Amino acid sequence: MKNKIIAFDFLRALAIAMIIPAHLSNFLSSTYSKLALYAVDPYVANMGLGLFIFMSGYLLYFNNHSIRSFQNILSFYRKRLLRIFPLYWAAIAAFTLVFFIFAPKLNSGFVYPNAEQVFTFHNIIVHILGLQIFLAPAYASPMLTLYFVGLIIVFYAVYPLIIMLSKSSKQLLLYSSLVFLGFLLISRSFNIIEHRFFMFFPVFIFGILTCKEGLFEKSITSILKIPFVKIFLAALPIIFVLIIVLGSRVTLLLDPKVSLTITSAGSGTIGSSTVVSMLESVANSLGLGYVTLKFIIDTVLLNVFIITFCILEYGFAMKFIDKLSNSWNSALTYIATASYCIYLFHRPFLALWNTATNFISNPFLHDAIVIFVALPLLLFVSYHLQILELNLKKSFSHKKVPHRDFSLTDSTIDSGKLASNRSKTGRRSKL
Repeated sequence: MKNKIIAFDFLRALAIAMIIPAHLSNFLSSTYSKLALYAVDPYVANMGLGLFIFMSGYLLYFNNHSIRSFQNILSFYRKRLLRIFPLYWAAIAAFTLVFFIFAPKLNSGFVYPNAEQVFTFHNIIVHILGLQIFLAPAYASPMLTLYFVGLIIVFYAVYPLIIMLSKSSKQLLLYSSLVFLGFLLISRSFNIIEHRFFMFFPVFIFGILTCKEGLFEKSITSILKIPFVKIFLAALPIIFVLIIVLGSRVTLLLDPKVSLTITSAGSGTIGSSTVVSMLESVANSLGLGYVTLKFIIDTVLLNVFIITFCILEYGFAMKFIDKLSNSWNSALTYIATASYCIYLFHRPFLALWNTATNFISNPFLHDAIVIFVALPLLLFVSYHLQILELNLKKSFSHKKVPHRDFSLTDSTIDSGKLASNRSKTGRRSKL
């Protein structure tokens, strides 16, 4: 149990370490720094996001595998919403102030896309309610970063229904598939439910199944010896290349007519005309549109890679985590604790930082300060902001809650189980 807790701290720290660099390119000055990050953005960010979603599914089932009554459902929703919404609402306020109200007076080097549409009164209300993913694209425009909370809320909304109906893993797969198809029908009929729900829902369900079946309790070494797994791992580099190409990135520069610039690379819309024409031919032969076929291929490849990545990273963590010193374990806990706040506030924080330091003319010096000063400061502020939020909850509820019972979404071991485990192991957090 102790190793499992530390392993998930490691995974949360890893996930946030993958997401932040992918977003950091918007706040750097050096052309070379931007291009280096554009080469992996948004792929690395999606991998980190997928890791968070996988952990949410896994730990959601770990903490809430028995939902049998309406009262259980109400209790489940209340706990999830109280955990997510307070800091999320603060993030909405920060985004609105920094990227809309005070944006003309700031000089952060980052222009928020479609700000006039995103920060309308109607759209902000939709975000406050957490409905941005469910109502997009017809009735909402999800904010950068904060769309994730709406995504998790949709997953939380369907979770109790799936668990109540499913008595076995086969039934869980069946009802999950029905939910997926039902949402797909609603999406096609009313132009709602943003595409990222369909991209990441399989990862969420895989997290649930992994916990239910105890996949990670088995030796990762024995899993790697399976012939199919060996073949699959050998093919991963090819899958990676396909994701890059089909993801409309120009990392491989397959089309000599395509030019690579900061603006074009950042837009994420560059593609190879050769690849596009090939996909269009295949799509026409299948009676599908090019966009539909590309989305299907992107989603399948992304899920395959995320699921494989999650399995290997967790296996690595469980195998080597007990070899880490207490200092390293404490550092992982510190980052994991701060992860939710880092995710929510890193864009407005970096925008304000750039505004305050725009007098630095040397782009390499500017970027070095962002990486080695601003990011550690963001970590420090985020950790203490999370602790402050927890203390406020404790003062209102008059209940003692371990400080580790929070993080990005539900990616934590249940506080009661954690407290029980600590009483047995005698382990105390140094943070």
